[in-house]
Amino acid sequence: MSRRDFLRRAMALGATAGMAGALATAWSGTAIAQSSTTAPQPDGEYDFIVIGTGSAGAACVYQLAQTGARILVLEAGRNDDLEEVHDSRLWAASLGTDATKWFETLPSSHTDGRNHMWPRGNVLGGTSALNAMVYARGHRTDFDVWETMGATGWSYEDVLPHFMAMESYEPGGENRGTSGPIFVSQPQDPHRHEGAVAFMDAAAGLGYKETPSFNSDRMSGQAWIDFNIKDQRRQSSAVAFLRPAIENGNITLLTDAPVQKLTLEGTKCTGVTYLHNGAPVSVRAANEVILSAGAIDSPRLLMLSGIGIASDLRQVGIDAVVDLPVGVGLQDHILGAGVNYEAKGPVPVSHYNHSEVYMWERSDPGLRSPDMIALYVSVPFASTGHKLDYEHGYCILSGVATPQSRGYVKLASDDIADAPIIETNYLAEEQDWKSYRAATELCRELGASDAYAEFRKRESLPQKDGELTDAEWRDFLSASVNTYFHPTSTCQIGKVVEPDLRVKGIEGLRVADASVMPQITTSNTNAPTMMIGWRAGDMISKAT
Repeated sequence: MSRRDFLRRAMALGATAGMAGALATAWSGTAIAQSSTTAPQPDGEYDFIVIGTGSAGAACVYQLAQTGARILVLEAGRNDDLEEVHDSRLWAASLGTDATKWFETLPSSHTDGRNHMWPRGNVLGGTSALNAMVYARGHRTDFDVWETMGATGWSYEDVLPHFMAMESYEPGGENRGTSGPIFVSQPQDPHRHEGAVAFMDAAAGLGYKETPSFNSDRMSGQAWIDFNIKDQRRQSSAVAFLRPAIENGNITLLTDAPVQKLTLEGTKCTGVTYLHNGAPVSVRAANEVILSAGAIDSPRLLMLSGIGIASDLRQVGIDAVVDLPVGVGLQDHILGAGVNYEAKGPVPVSHYNHSEVYMWERSDPGLRSPDMIALYVSVPFASTGHKLDYEHGYCILSGVATPQSRGYVKLASDDIADAPIIETNYLAEEQDWKSYRAATELCRELGASDAYAEFRKRESLPQKDGELTDAEWRDFLSASVNTYFHPTSTCQIGKVVEPDLRVKGIEGLRVADASVMPQITTSNTNAPTMMIGWRAGDMISKAT
C-alpha cells in the first residue's frame, strides 16, 4: 500500500487530514529494506546511485525520481520508525537513540581545551531527523557572497525559486512557496510557550523590531520561528521528500548499507562498494553517483577513494587520483550554551520544539548580515564547561551567525572504521569573539528584562551580579561554547566541486550537501542544505 493509499484509507475511517498525516509520518511501507535482511542487488547496475538520505540527499532523490531513471539510494543508518524522531517535542531524546552517531573533535584551544561531541544522523532523513526543525533559508547576501567565491549561478536570485518550489508555507506571503513537498509553519496561539512570548516582549521592550518571518525580506529582529513541523510531527527530509519519491516505483532504498568506497576507473566514478550484512557489495552507476553523506562523511569518502590533498593522503597510505583541497574550510556556528536561569517553578512543556523564537541582529550596523543570534529555550541547557544544579529552569542562548574561523577534516588512517580527525578551530578569529560576546550580552539583557520577572528566580549562569570584566567574559565564553550542529564547507564549490556540483577532475561524480557551501550561511543550515539537494536533482534531471 502506498503512502497515498494509506492516507486515503485512514481518512475514510474517520481520521482528520491532520491526524492521517501524522500517522503517515511514521509509516514506512514496504519499499524500504534493510540491507542486512535482503538479498544483494542481482543486476548490480542503476542509472544513479545516491549516497545518503539527509537534508540534501532526499531532496535530490525527490527530483531525480521524476525522470523515471532507476535509482539506488543507500543509507548507512537505520529506518526512521522511532517516535523520538517524529514527535517534534522529543527531538532531544532522539540523540540518545541509535538514530544518532557521534563524532569527537580534537581538543579546542579556545574553548577551555574541551573536545566537542558532534551528533549526526544515522537514520533515514539524516540529521534532519534529529535537529530542532528550525527552517531558515539564510540571509540573501550569503548566496551573493557564494557567487563571488566561485559558486557561479548560486546568487540569491538564482536560489530563491528553488526555495519556493520545495516548500508549502502555511502563513503564505511574498516569495514563499505554497505547493512544495515540505510543510513549513509557525507556532500558533494558544500553543505558543509563555517563555517565548516573554522573549518577544523583552526584545520589543529593548527597542528591537519584530519581523514576521526571518525568511522574509528582513532577517533581523525577533521572530516566531518558521519550522518544518506539522501537527506536532517532524517534517524530515525522509517524510517530505523520500517517501513521496518512492511512490514513483523507480527507487530502491536500502538502510543499514554504509558505503565503504567510491569505485574509480581512472578518473571516472563508475559505482560504489557498500556493506550488505557486513559483506562488501559492489554496484555500478550507468550515469552518476551523487554523494550526499554530509560535511564529515562526504569528504571522508572522497579521501578514502583517493580524492583529496595528495600529501595528506600519502601519509595514510592512499595514492591520490585527484589532488583537491577536500576537508579544508570546515565551519560550524558557535552555540553559546551558557546564559541560564533558575525558574520559580516548573516550566511548561513546549507544544513544539522547545525553541519557538529566534532573533538575528548585527553587533555593528556596518556588517553585511546579522552576526548575532539569540534564542529562548524552554529547558535548561549548558555546555560541558558548565554545571546546572537545579530542576526547573530555562535559558537564552547566544550564537555566532557569521563565523570567520575555519577548521578541517582529515583521515586518521586508510580504514573507514577509524574515526576522522576533526579540528573545529572555534574562535580562532578575533571577530568571532566580538560577535559572540555581543550576542551573549544581548541574551543577558533579554533575560534580565521585566518580561521574565514572573518566571525568573535567578540568573544561574554567568553566576555573577553586574558586569563581567574582559577576562571574566573570556573565561565564561570559552567554557560556554557548544556546537550548533551545523558543520559545512568541507567540499566547497569553486575549490572541490564545480558550480554544477561535479567533482573537479572526476567524471560521473557530484557532491550535494552542506559540504559544498563556500561558507556557512547566516542561518541554521537545514533549509539551505535541502535547497542544495533539490537544485542538484533539478540540474541532473535537466541534463539527463
